[in-house]
Amino acid sequence: MSDNYHIWWDEELGLARGQAFSLFDIEDAIGIVEETERIANERGTGIDWLVDLTQLTSITSPARKKLTEAIGHPSIRKFAFFGASTFVRVVVNFMSKATGKTHTRHFTTEASALEWIFKREG
Repeated sequence: MSDNYHIWWDEELGLARGQAFSLFDIEDAIGIVEETERIANERGTGIDWLVDLTQLTSITSPARKKLTEAIGHPSIRKFAFFGASTFVRVVVNFMSKATGKTHTRHFTTEASALEWIFKREG
């Protein structure tokens, strides 16, 4: 684990959660990919993620490439990011598009992100 992120399973909400702090480098990205895989192995498919980016300042280029693996992981149903700066939001959007998936959204608040996650499809 790094001082730059925290990942856990929220039993009450039934989803994976993450918080990002400061600058992400390749070591952080490798750790996040490993944590994503661990949660997928424990929980199976159809996992929703809620990620707090309010304190993330930047992501290095090597980390961006590696983090694309986590965003594109086949176990993930939805990724709801909230609180990102404009720069981080653009970077995460670019990484999301690189996966070819359309399961990510950005929100200003945690409440609006949770509303989207739990919105009934159909």
